[in-house]
Amino acid sequence: MKKTLIRSLLLIVLLLLAVVLGSVIGSAAQGTSFLSWLGMSTGFGLEPVTLDLAILQLTFGLSIRVNVAQAILLLAASWGIQESM
Repeated sequence: MKKTLIRSLLLIVLLLLAVVLGSVIGSAAQGTSFLSWLGMSTGFGLEPVTLDLAILQLTFGLSIRVNVAQAILLLAASWGIQESM
């Protein structure tokens, strides 16, 4: 059980690092002509929806934006974890 928990935490940390590092790489690469494709991004999600219950107002929504560098690093991180299992 301890080994499974450690692997799960490692996967979460690696995926978060891939997202952050991919964002940095994508932003830095946009200034370079031959690497600008790493910064291309697309977004998807759900528009915010508000639920008004008179005394409580809840707003739900989700928006995700992923660039090419993040996608590459996410695939590499998940492949690396898969190979180590």
